[in-house]
Amino acid sequence: MGNLDIYYRAFKEYRKETANDTLCVRDRRELSQAGTENDVLNATKYLCKIEEDWIKAIEEGLVYVEKAVAEERQFIRTNGEVIPIEKVRHISKDSVEHLAKHSEMITHLPEEDSDTIVPDKLYMTEKLSDYAVYENRFLYMMLCYLRDFIDYRLEKIETLRRTYIGNMHINKEIKSKKRTLVVETKVFEKRTDNPFPIADTRSAALVKRISDCMSIINSLLNTDLMTQVAKSPMIKPPIVKTNVLKMNNNFKRSLALYDYIASYRGDGYSYEEVYYDLAPYSETLADEMAEAANVTAFLSYRYGNDITEELERRYQEEEIRRRKAEEDELAERIKRMKKRALESNKTLEEYMLLLEKRNKMLERDSEDLALIRHDVEKLNEKIAELYREQEEYERRIADLENTIEQKNAEIVALNQKYIEDMSALKKQHEEELVLIAGRHENEITALKAEHSERLNATIEEYELKAAGLHEEIDALNNKLFETVEECNQRELICEEQRQNLFREKAQLERDFEAKTQELGAEYLQRQQELSADYAGRTAAYEADAQQRIADANARHDFAQGQLDAMRVQQGLLAANPNDTSRERFMELQAEYLAFERYFKEQWKLTKKEIRKQVFWKKWEKKKKAEAAPAEQAPPAQPEQPPSPVEEQSRQFEPELPAEQREAETEEAQTEEVAEDTQDSEE
Repeated sequence: MGNLDIYYRAFKEYRKETANDTLCVRDRRELSQAGTENDVLNATKYLCKIEEDWIKAIEEGLVYVEKAVAEERQFIRTNGEVIPIEKVRHISKDSVEHLAKHSEMITHLPEEDSDTIVPDKLYMTEKLSDYAVYENRFLYMMLCYLRDFIDYRLEKIETLRRTYIGNMHINKEIKSKKRTLVVETKVFEKRTDNPFPIADTRSAALVKRISDCMSIINSLLNTDLMTQVAKSPMIKPPIVKTNVLKMNNNFKRSLALYDYIASYRGDGYSYEEVYYDLAPYSETLADEMAEAANVTAFLSYRYGNDITEELERRYQEEEIRRRKAEEDELAERIKRMKKRALESNKTLEEYMLLLEKRNKMLERDSEDLALIRHDVEKLNEKIAELYREQEEYERRIADLENTIEQKNAEIVALNQKYIEDMSALKKQHEEELVLIAGRHENEITALKAEHSERLNATIEEYELKAAGLHEEIDALNNKLFETVEECNQRELICEEQRQNLFREKAQLERDFEAKTQELGAEYLQRQQELSADYAGRTAAYEADAQQRIADANARHDFAQGQLDAMRVQQGLLAANPNDTSRERFMELQAEYLAFERYFKEQWKLTKKEIRKQVFWKKWEKKKKAEAAPAEQAPPAQPEQPPSPVEEQSRQFEPELPAEQREAETEEAQTEEVAEDTQDSEE
């Protein structure tokens, strides 16, 4: 609870004691009605309007900054040192290479040939991960710049939104037969922590978005990567656009965000001063101000007259009287409760349980009433909005009526001017006739015609103006009539909407309980279905994942074995003492078995192809021999060299044991006989 809440509760408690007391009411009335012309109370607040473009740019850029930080770019730094053999814990490849180049470290030869050669010193390497690459240092510099950029503007915006300036003057004088009271009060307050700024939903939402961006930046700066990078010197502009900053999408968009923020020159916000003037005071405000003045006068009288002890004594007596009255009232209530319990033929415990149950029901009803009251408030707000619209239409009608009155006044003025101009022209015409009466008749006739034309033109001009004004008046009258009709229809619609809203409110109250039960049952059923579906999918996904892992491991072993076989064939792979560990040998064995399975299956296919070619040649020779004359003996055929396919098969055929080779030879002969039999039948 803040200070404002404490002061308000204390003031409410104070008002409970003095609100209805006759003497207090009289004193407040005298104070509130005296010197009202000198009452001053005004306040000043600031309405801050925030530009959204820079907030949106920062929000979009921070997505890529987070991804760039998550990459954790690094390079490996190697540190080497020659140390005594007693301190060596692990021997690496670099240690062996260094020892091969520096044989002077071996100073003791073994006594026997079978003993191991042990050097006196050995080169040890230590590989450390270094995160202080240029790109990470750029991210740290940009996050620091963003933090300062947002913090500067957010502090200014919050200061403006939370600023309150209040100024109050009171100058009152009350004279009676036995008392003269003069009150002069001046209060000036300026604070920048006002917890109740001007209600502006858009500005509050934008401030929330700015605070979220600030939280994201602070969390990124507190990551392990940025903590390590902070130990390195911070880079300074201009930024060197490395390949990573130009090619990597995350770093590229982060650099674009930095360029935008670095080139931003505006404040990013504007503000408007809002002035409130509460003078003359309302009845409630004047009454509460008078209450405060009476409290001040009481304190001055209490200490000036030194009556604190007397007032304390009276206070204690009143407290004792009130406690006694409360005890009497409580005893009377208990007595009435006993009587009711006896009349209801129940024990006191049962009666208390019934009362507690009744209280719970009343609490439940109060909660429902609170919801209904909330709905009623919303409906009242809608009704108030409709009333405001009605007032706006009435104001527009009044404006149109004023416009019509102005146009009527203009028409009257134009008519008067027309009459005056016509009278002046007639008078001028008569005077001209008198002056030129002695001239020739032709000139008189010409002047009369010219004057008639001018008069007719003037009359037509004024008649056109009058017709236009009449048309405008008719249009305004029509518009006024339409506006009045629209306002009446709007009132009917508003009344109908009010009735509909009341009916909807009653229907919603009836449907709420049924809908709640239906949704609860549907939620439980849906939860059970989702739980069962989730368990089934999880088991399927786990089985599929295990199968995929096994297939991937088999393919990897086969590929690695095929690669090692090709490297052995080309003489690029030899036995390596580093592969003598159990784990590495098990990997080699798995690769060998995978490739051996592949080789056996491929060799079966190759043997079938070879047999097809060999039997085809035999079949051709047999056909040729049958076609040749029987008396001619075929010449002895030299032994044919093996075909390229046979050479390839012999080259890749594995050396098998004698028993296995004999078994395969018998199997091949059996297959040849079966195929020859099939060919002969065909």
